[in-house]
Formats: sequence, C-alpha cells, structure tokens
Amino acid sequence: MRMTLPIAIRISALLLALASAAPAGATTRQQPPVPPAVQSPASPTSAAAVSEWRDKLTAAKALTDETQRRDALLALMREALKDRDVQPSGTKSPGQVHPDDNRPVPAVNFDINLQKKTAYSANPEASTRSLATNFGYYFTVKGVAYVVLGPAALDPRGPVFTRLSSGHELFHAEHHVGDPRPMEDRELETWVAMFVKYFQDIHTFRQKWVPMVTYYEQATPVEQKIALDKLVAYYKAPPGSVETNSDSAAVGAGFRDWLARRKKDPETTSSKLVKDLEAAIAPAEPAKFP
Repeated sequence: MRMTLPIAIRISALLLALASAAPAGATTRQQPPVPPAVQSPASPTSAAAVSEWRDKLTAAKALTDETQRRDALLALMREALKDRDVQPSGTKSPGQVHPDDNRPVPAVNFDINLQKKTAYSANPEASTRSLATNFGYYFTVKGVAYVVLGPAALDPRGPVFTRLSSGHELFHAEHHVGDPRPMEDRELETWVAMFVKYFQDIHTFRQKWVPMVTYYEQATPVEQKIALDKLVAYYKAPPGSVETNSDSAAVGAGFRDWLARRKKDPETTSSKLVKDLEAAIAPAEPAKFP
C-alpha cells in the first residue's frame, strides 16, 4: 500500500530525528557519551505521550543502519531512565556478554545485540546459556555488578516498562552480590519488590506477574512468608499513581482484579501464592476493572 505524501514526509522526518539523536561510531568506553534524548513536555499519563513513545520506538526499530538504530534506541533508553547513567555496550566480545564492553553499576548498559549473545563466563571458551529471551541481564565479576539491557526492554506500551526491566536487574545488582540464598529466593524477593514498586503504574495492562507466582512456589517457606507479608501490606495501603491517574482505591481494585484473574487462569489457578493471598486478604466480590 502506498503512503500519501504528508504521511511519508512525517515518517521520514521522524526517522531522521531519531538517527541524529546521537553520534555514530565505535561503542567503547573511551567514546564520549551520547547526548541524552530530549524529554517530551507531554505528561506520561497522556495518550499523546504514549502514542509519541510508540511512534518513536517503531521508527527507531525500522532504521536499517545498525549504528543509527542503536543510537536511536539508546536515546529512548535514556529518555525512559532519565535519572540513570545509560551507556552503550562495547563490541570487543560479539558472542558473549563481557565486562570489558560494559560499565559497572550504578551505570546501566545498553547492548543492541544482547539477545544474540550468551551469558558471561570468565572462561571465554565456555558454553553458557543463551540470552535470546532476556529483556536484561545482571552479572558480577569479582564482586562488581553489571547491568545490561537489550532492545526488548523498550516496550511500545510506554517507558515505565523499561524502568521495570531496569529496576529488576538493578535490584539484583544492589542486593544480591554474594548472597548465598537459593536463586529462587532471590528471584522471588526481586519480583515482589518490582510488584510493589510498579503494579500501580502498569495494572491497567493486566500483567500476569507469572514469574512472581512461580518463584513463590519454588522458594523456601521463610521467603514465602516475607513475600506474602509485603504483598498483603501493599494491598492494605496501595499507593496512587501519577502514571495511570489512579488513586489508591483504584489500585486496590486493580489488585483484587489481578487476584481474581489469577484464580481463573489455568496457568496460576492452583498456585500457592494465589491461595495464600486469598486467605490473607479474603477479598470480597472482585471489582470489575475496565
């Protein structure tokens, strides 16, 4: 289907603006930082802001030049994580994530090829797991933590999902270096922390939060109790949200709706977390959430 001239001009201008958002060139630590994206004056809650974000992300992903595409996506990553130092990953290790290509926390690294790589190993010849399905990746080297995000962390629904992905990896980096607890306990703690921090901002998207439900099942009884207490406390005193223009009552209704849907979902209906939450808060008839 052919585009009309005004639409073609608008898309071309948008692609050009994104491509010029940052300088091209090699992505080593010695390179000067790419200028941050210009912030939109629109409110993050407005439909116009969401539409603008989606259009910019679509245009960035459509760029055929890899350097321009990387720089455009990096600009959007910086726009979403405006309070965090976001740097492009280097290219010394094309097949495996490596500390030489990234800066340690508190920086966040953006690797356009993250999902084409494998996890870090001190032995470069070692076979490690694929990161093909990862939004982000956290690893440590001699007690130093690194966080890397890939293009999948940029969600067309809005920059809050990028903050969720970043927050998840940073929580690991800031709380779990040298933590001897089982992986399931650490993951449950992280997912509960993300739920408490971001549920009010994304509950309208009807997220399932299945990883949290799954890790609760696998965690130790001590960690299950800690997680349950945090979720119940959140339900009893939910915050409002500027992101979704929701007051605390609406967020509480959203929580009840989420729990009701988990009870009906074959993937989670028999889960221990759903049963424990239902017993703990004894919800009334679930509120209908649009």
